[in-house]
Amino acid sequence: MHEHFDLIIEPLSPDRVKKMLEENCIFINQYAEQFFTHPRFSSAQKVDISVFIASLHEIGFKSGATLDDIFKRIPSIGLRPCPPSTGVFLRLLWKDQPQSQNSILSGTHGSPDLAVTVLSEVVSRNDDFPKGLYLRNVEGNLWLRGYICDASYRFPGDALFVFEKASDPVFYNG
Repeated sequence: MHEHFDLIIEPLSPDRVKKMLEENCIFINQYAEQFFTHPRFSSAQKVDISVFIASLHEIGFKSGATLDDIFKRIPSIGLRPCPPSTGVFLRLLWKDQPQSQNSILSGTHGSPDLAVTVLSEVVSRNDDFPKGLYLRNVEGNLWLRGYICDASYRFPGDALFVFEKASDPVFYNG
């Protein structure tokens, strides 16, 4: 996919995040609301970042990977985790995300169709606390959703992720 976006990440309170998303007709789930409340969610200062969207296959995981696998691989290919609030700013900017073919929003225990997961630092190791956010366009409605998973969960090779650019990324073709 290799979409690229330049973002300005600013400090935001949970209430301000919810208001901005609501004003832009962006839907959220309870896990996203819970993620917004973590003290490490909002950056302490304004930062400019460049992000890329790539599949796990494109970063060398043909058969998928756990979050720990991804965190270990990305520094060697010029990528790093995004700040936790990146998903908010990307969702506000990226209005023409391809629409999912599947309208199921939860309960599948797998990566939803055309979901784009923001790889951000894990703010809590508690398996019941959201690990991050993902973006989806379902029936023309833009979503920013939180997700939970344990350390053993393997995202499939075709799962799409957002990574922060640390240097010129190296993507795999084979």
